[in-house]
Amino acid sequence: MSNNTSYSTRLSGSLISMALLIAAAYLLQDLLILLSFALVLSLLLLPASKWMESKGLPRALAIFVAIVLTFALISSLLFVAGLQIMEFSSELPLFAKKTEKWVSSLQSFISSNFNISRRKQMLELSNELMALLKNSGVIISTTFSTALHAITALILVPVFTFFFLFYRDFFEQFLQKVFPKTEGQVLTKVMEKTGSVVQGYLVGLLVVMLIVGVLNSVGFWWIGVEYPVFFGFLTGVLLLIPYIGIWMGALLPILLSLITLSPSHALAVVAWVAAAQFIEANFITPLVVGSKVSMNPMVAMLALLCGELLWGIPGLILALPLTAVMKVIFDSIPSLEPYGFLLGEAPERAKETKAP
Repeated sequence: MSNNTSYSTRLSGSLISMALLIAAAYLLQDLLILLSFALVLSLLLLPASKWMESKGLPRALAIFVAIVLTFALISSLLFVAGLQIMEFSSELPLFAKKTEKWVSSLQSFISSNFNISRRKQMLELSNELMALLKNSGVIISTTFSTALHAITALILVPVFTFFFLFYRDFFEQFLQKVFPKTEGQVLTKVMEKTGSVVQGYLVGLLVVMLIVGVLNSVGFWWIGVEYPVFFGFLTGVLLLIPYIGIWMGALLPILLSLITLSPSHALAVVAWVAAAQFIEANFITPLVVGSKVSMNPMVAMLALLCGELLWGIPGLILALPLTAVMKVIFDSIPSLEPYGFLLGEAPERAKETKAP
């Protein structure tokens, strides 16, 4: 719109455009989530691909090797996790017996303190189970749909990652045609900075996951939880889901310690995880990741909320790297610099100087 257009007209146009973008992001979420994961992964693998190309490998082969090595590493980690799960499942009968004893003692406690007989407790439990069975069709279909989406993503994300890396020069030429008034060097710098921000964020996140995994493994071992390394690194890996991921991973060791050890041990696990999350959120993540993604906490929280509302759990995972990319783009376009400033870290308040 030209400068002669009235402010109300420009504001209406901006709001309508924003509403259309949000609607498109919601309606096309399956496709956009797939492409976003592929784009983030391609930015992470770009340095390795460039390095192999500089050593004489053809681009297609270099990209293929980088993708295969990445998924081989992920598969190895999943294989180790699977072995731990198989070992854990072999002791399920023992855990079931302990669970039965714990439930029996819990029923006795409820019966003696709340005057609710065991028969009434079992009746309420059976009613809840019947309600759950009535909804079993919905649960099974939802589980099947989720599994199908996950399998599709595992197949298509590497394919689109390959295309993003292989045709990166083509995409750069496309952007130069879209923004003909922007100098080629400026556009190249923006793309390089975008890649470095995402790479720095992902590498920093991996370091944070490793530190939290080690910290929780030591804590669980000290408390006496069985399989401390497995559960410790599970909480670390689930940091991919900000704020709630660590508690999703801690749910199993909490329940396990409650059943096999004692309520005090379960409280100790809760306290340790809470302390680990506090240290991670206030010290480790700002130190390791904060320098890579210059974003103020309020914007980060809003980005996570919007990502979860639009795309659910994948939106939580993608919210921060995509917002960091938006900030780089906003900072590079003069008309959008104020929005880039709004997304960035708030400047420190100047200290008031006392008059002599």
